[in-house]
Amino acid sequence: MIFWFDAVTAKEPLLFNAIAQELEKLGHEAIFTCRNYDYVASLFFLLDLDVEILGVHGGGSLFGKLMAGNERISLLAEYINQLETKPDYHISFSSPESTRVAFGLGIPSITINDSPHATAVGKLTVPLSKYLVYSACIDQNQWLKVGAIPEQLQPYDGIDEVAWLRDFQPNNEVLDILGLYEDDNFIVGRPEESSAAYMLDRNMVDQTVLDVILSDIFAEYDGRAVIFPRYEAQKKYLKKKFKNRIIIPPKAVDTLSLYYYSDLCITGGATMAREAAAIGTPSISYYPAPLDVLEYISSIGIPLYNEYTLDKAKERALKLISESDEKESYRRKTADILEKLESPSDKILQLI
Repeated sequence: MIFWFDAVTAKEPLLFNAIAQELEKLGHEAIFTCRNYDYVASLFFLLDLDVEILGVHGGGSLFGKLMAGNERISLLAEYINQLETKPDYHISFSSPESTRVAFGLGIPSITINDSPHATAVGKLTVPLSKYLVYSACIDQNQWLKVGAIPEQLQPYDGIDEVAWLRDFQPNNEVLDILGLYEDDNFIVGRPEESSAAYMLDRNMVDQTVLDVILSDIFAEYDGRAVIFPRYEAQKKYLKKKFKNRIIIPPKAVDTLSLYYYSDLCITGGATMAREAAAIGTPSISYYPAPLDVLEYISSIGIPLYNEYTLDKAKERALKLISESDEKESYRRKTADILEKLESPSDKILQLI
């Protein structure tokens, strides 16, 4: 069988590569598409995967998202339609454009999703999918609210990160690329997703509040920060304010190894905090409301801290940095926890 994976955010190349490797062991084939956004395409290149780059992010306005989405649907439809053999399944992390194309071309979709709070994306993908694969820590009623029916629901007892972190081994080459050494003190940071549909009512398009947290950290911390901005405006703003105190990678790097050697990861979103914490590096998400998977990860003993105000995030960051000598105990404990969790790959293999 042929499986078509479409990636729209930076988390997905790692997830889809892990799933594709399991499918390929069974003799199946994988093809990849993505949009030109953030570090998505360069992550595919880092993984040495062939990917077709089709379409762009629509920016911070609803009109821009609509028009970019329409254009991307056309590009994806033309690409898939011209393939000699049509894919047997489409897999995405709730990609509205590719899910619409798959539905229109009669290709069943397996949608992976851990973000019921992103209701617009959910409503555009879940009702068109054959299966919805999600962490069992999310109440199924949240999916019913975005249009799911019980027959679609496929929970698994774990988190996405299990798919690509069980066999993780750090590689210090990433430090050479960024001009760092193993004994350097540094943290990893990622601004909030200011242009996501669920954030547009906050009037934060192309801005970030990460600078407020970094300012307080740098006042007491003699290390640096490796920052992964989401947008060009965030990049320019942070670089102007912090100059050589921060490093901004020009393209995708081995972030998993980077987390391993860092003192802390802090993000206004979820993905980086989840990944870093699942490696055993203490992490903070300052997303301003509870998210099911983040709460679950924290509750089972993985070192992820959910702080809903900037003051709490700054306070927690300084505390964790001061306890950086405890990283090895975090790693051992986290590895044991991860071994007991399921991967979305396990569920998808069952479904096919």
